[in-house]
Amino acid sequence: MILTQVSEQQNIRPYKVPILTRIISRIYSELLDLKWWLLSLFTAAFFAISWILFRFAGETEITESLTTYIYFAATTASTVGYGDMSPQTQTGRLIAAFWFFPGALLVFSAFLGRLAGGMVERIRRMADGLGSYEKLKGATVIVGYHRDHTPVMIENLIAGQDGDKDIVLLTKNSDVDLPEGIKLVKSDRLDALSSLKRAAIAEAEKVMVYAGSDAETFNTCLAIRELNEKLHIAAFFEDRDTARRAAKLAGLEAIVSNASEALVRAAQDPGAGKVLKALSAANVGATIYSATVNAQTDTSALKLALDASNATLICVSQDGGHDFAFAPFPPLVKEGSAFFYLCQKRLSAQQIAGGFGGGHVSITV
Repeated sequence: MILTQVSEQQNIRPYKVPILTRIISRIYSELLDLKWWLLSLFTAAFFAISWILFRFAGETEITESLTTYIYFAATTASTVGYGDMSPQTQTGRLIAAFWFFPGALLVFSAFLGRLAGGMVERIRRMADGLGSYEKLKGATVIVGYHRDHTPVMIENLIAGQDGDKDIVLLTKNSDVDLPEGIKLVKSDRLDALSSLKRAAIAEAEKVMVYAGSDAETFNTCLAIRELNEKLHIAAFFEDRDTARRAAKLAGLEAIVSNASEALVRAAQDPGAGKVLKALSAANVGATIYSATVNAQTDTSALKLALDASNATLICVSQDGGHDFAFAPFPPLVKEGSAFFYLCQKRLSAQQIAGGFGGGHVSITV
């Protein structure tokens, strides 16, 4: 008895689904999803069959050329119906009424629905932070989100008038509150190369990193530098040693909290804390801005040029930006050196150069 059961089990063969059944099932599945390739195939087949039917019905005006037929099909399917072309024979009119009109409307509606659905899905993904801005160039990217700080950073970016037209925020937070027009990218990791690419880092102009910890900020800065070697990175650190190492290894501008210094200034010179805050905000009073001279420039002439625009020279950064010279200033500002000035708003390169009394001075802002 046992041997008989074993023999019967060995004779059992797995049931194989016929190839035709699998093909039909696949097509049905693709049809439910309204795949582009299948929709295009059905559309081509429908219009080809319709052309043949109209041709046999004697509708020579409609089928005389491909351009004419496409024009007739397009005006009919879109319900525009200019009326300058229509079937003339009885058979042609029957074909149009019971076959072509409903079929063309169905095809047109399917294409329109598929296109609208794709656009809505893309917009939804972008709004949910799941989209990609990899091809965006010249963007300003903020990595990390803090409910109390990030909106202020964005406000200052816009007020700073530095051409921050496209601002992209990369965050791990699921709940963010952003001004209109800010592009959102969400990811589980801020230092993931794929996420940074989606946030337009590869072609960005500048980036600010303010992650949840110094370690995460450090790793993110290294990943950013891997994607873009020339990008200007400004990153916030709590620890000064970490900030120093990050500045050296990742070639970034490290910002460390100056709360202790500001506290001392406020204690020794009442009101100094408010002044420091105002100088840092682009939307409150005068603000510190910077520019670069592209040729060796006389410092006195530079001061006069700034004075002409109600701006005040604060300091000059020479020798690769490691040293800052305050008053008394050096007599000459070297080529490629940055200078910092105080003004109500950012000055354009033309405004600064125009203050040199007609002399040709190249300035980069």
